[in-house]
Amino acid sequence: MNIDHTSTRRVFELLSRGQFLSANAIKPDIRKLYDQVDEYFSGFESVYAPLGFHLKKGNNYYYFSREGGRQTIEEKIERFYKYIDRLAFFATFAPGFGEGMRFYIKDIVHKCNVETDLNDQLQRLSSDKSISTHDKVRDLVEEMRRQGFMDCEDDENEGFIVLSSYNYLKDIVDLIDIDPTNE
Repeated sequence: MNIDHTSTRRVFELLSRGQFLSANAIKPDIRKLYDQVDEYFSGFESVYAPLGFHLKKGNNYYYFSREGGRQTIEEKIERFYKYIDRLAFFATFAPGFGEGMRFYIKDIVHKCNVETDLNDQLQRLSSDKSISTHDKVRDLVEEMRRQGFMDCEDDENEGFIVLSSYNYLKDIVDLIDIDPTNE
């Protein structure tokens, strides 16, 4: 099997920066890369393994796992605390929030304005207390977009879709086993 070197380079550029290839990506070039990796997974996997990058398949997404990663277990857990709060916020906004869901920032803002619990969660997530609720929600969604978990479908109306890679966060959180007897 021959893998296009342009594709292997582009996949490497995306995944080595911590991004994901999601089946439901908005950009056609990203969906095309996803389809190529999906079809020729073992070929792509063998290209990156000697470099210390392990191509991993999730539920409709791909990502890299590195040998001897630079982060300690403690740093990874600390990073996921942040994601737990974000997942809780979006689940409070819409139970069942996940892959394929479409939403508008204005809808989250409206719900924050009428539901105290959601607004309180947003306040805890935002480091800048002086900005509007709309800006706080937009900053949060933009952060999730930059990290590859959401994508913008409608710039003008601030419409977004939750990408398949969101499952990565949910899967990691599901692995956390809290023993209630160890209090």
